[in-house]
Amino acid sequence: MKKRIWLVGRSGRLGSALEYRIHQLFQQYELIATDQGDIDILNTLEVDRFADMNRPDIIVDCAAISDVTWCEEHPEEAYALHAIGARNLAVAAENIGAWIFYLSTDFVYSDDHTTPYTEFDLPNPKTVYGKSKRAGEMFVRTHCAKHTIFRSSWMYGKKMLIDLIAKAKKEGVVDVGANRIGSPTSSLVLSETILSFFEWQELGTFHISCEGEASRKEFAEEILRLAGVQAEVVSGDPQGTYAHLLPKYSVLDNMMLRITGHATMPHWKEALKDFMGQRKIGG
Repeated sequence: MKKRIWLVGRSGRLGSALEYRIHQLFQQYELIATDQGDIDILNTLEVDRFADMNRPDIIVDCAAISDVTWCEEHPEEAYALHAIGARNLAVAAENIGAWIFYLSTDFVYSDDHTTPYTEFDLPNPKTVYGKSKRAGEMFVRTHCAKHTIFRSSWMYGKKMLIDLIAKAKKEGVVDVGANRIGSPTSSLVLSETILSFFEWQELGTFHISCEGEASRKEFAEEILRLAGVQAEVVSGDPQGTYAHLLPKYSVLDNMMLRITGHATMPHWKEALKDFMGQRKIGG
């Protein structure tokens, strides 16, 4: 029988990539994809009824608002979505015997490292976004025995690249703000890796970021190089009221993938080139 997947948060960068890929695998999976207007994941009874009626084998929680400024200015809404929503989905998954996958972030770490964070390093988030996602992780671990938590870094989609290229073409210069360091990760690579876990069903927390590290400046320069666009990339002061809270270094080490014997992630430059080719971005 086909596995039934309940994808929560279908309109986001990762949710849309996952929905697209699962539809291609319709012979293996039956997809139920929902968004905010379809079901209120903050309503415990509504979530329980929906899960009981549809009986998914797997629940994937992609529901998130990653805008740091919005989260800092709306902390209760951020905790409600990232923590209470995750709790409700985890409880529903436990009640029907489903496996839950929760998408978290590199922002659960601070910036006191100069080497990549492994899954065994202690989280210490500074932003409301990071703290609320960390709370979601803890609820999922507590309330559903069959769970996998994913942390990724600097996930990008098509719109982000198109906007950057358009700005470079128009103005001839791109300001990336503070030159933070992370692991740029393609939403396509993430979706493929998460799909693999549908079969592996490994319990625990996994980092799934592209290999290697880059500064914001290096990342933008590589995008423009692949697009064939000549423009200056500059870095300077943090942009935004709360930018000083963002980790300066948040590179993730995919140690759990390696020690459990699963495939490694591609290097970020390789994944970026493949993404831009598949999405027909640039020259």
